[in-house]
Amino acid sequence: MNANDNATEAEDDLDAISAPSGLPVAYVADLLVMTGAKPVTVVASPSGAEGSTATVMLARAIAELARSVVVVDMTASGAPSRLMASDEKLPGIMDLLTGDAAFGETIHRDRLSTAHIVPRGIGSGQRVSGILERLVMILGALSGSYDTVLLEFGAADPGEISRILKYVEADVVVSVPDGDPTVLRDAASAFQKSGHSQIIAMISSPRDRQSPKTLV
Repeated sequence: MNANDNATEAEDDLDAISAPSGLPVAYVADLLVMTGAKPVTVVASPSGAEGSTATVMLARAIAELARSVVVVDMTASGAPSRLMASDEKLPGIMDLLTGDAAFGETIHRDRLSTAHIVPRGIGSGQRVSGILERLVMILGALSGSYDTVLLEFGAADPGEISRILKYVEADVVVSVPDGDPTVLRDAASAFQKSGHSQIIAMISSPRDRQSPKTLV
């Protein structure tokens, strides 16, 4: 190995150390609107509401690219719904899954962009038979109407999230705003154990990172 090779390796090592552990929101938006991107994107946010906030930023970034996009709020916290919907008591995905609301009643406009939101809803969310099949049908209908469907699961177990990936062809994004390498590695490992090795890690810069209150 000569001096040039050593220099190249040193530069590569420096890049690996200094590079952020993930892609910025705007870059991920560009990827998801490229030819070949899947119409459905499953988003896991291990950090909870902070990661879900970045998903809202992602939806708005996609909308700014003149693409139709809808966020489906599957989170326990309802963070995307609070950021995007005009009323916290609007019917949403839980009502649709349990048959308590019609499809058209659950799609609402984002207050700050041309994106749409299917909020968490006001239903109890109690399990009913065939709920997974219903979700697959709903995603099929949405992907026929929108360029991009973002299915935001929040801090749900990647193993549970992977159940839907058995029936829906989707890109997978792990939203970790601070780029914590341990969190990213653990989430990627969990998805890989379920057979999904192609993961897009999404971060946001300190300047972009805002609390839900500053986004409303």
